[in-house]
Amino acid sequence: MKKVCMLITKPPHSGEGAERLCGISAHARAGGMEVVIYLIGDGVLCAKRNQTGHVGHHVQTALAKGVEVVASRDDLLARGLAETQVEPGVEMVEDIEGRIVTDVMEHADRVISW
Repeated sequence: MKKVCMLITKPPHSGEGAERLCGISAHARAGGMEVVIYLIGDGVLCAKRNQTGHVGHHVQTALAKGVEVVASRDDLLARGLAETQVEPGVEMVEDIEGRIVTDVMEHADRVISW
């Protein structure tokens, strides 16, 4: 199975990048690919629970399709998001940089960054 790692570093209101990647991830899963979305920096704002608009819908759809969504716990806390404010199913990790490097270098066939 092919694996795609996607990195979202920009907030959901900075254009349609996060929305687009979440949509692409759902289509990649439907095509049989393994997909992981990493949320770092301002990208963690995409993980906010109960967001209105397209980003919230696309994150929920991606999770429902089996896309793994991983957010930096430190970046969430730095932006004032508590664990209870994060979309259910989003995994929060301490050492996201180490996890990204390992995943990209050892497992991913493709990497997309936005």
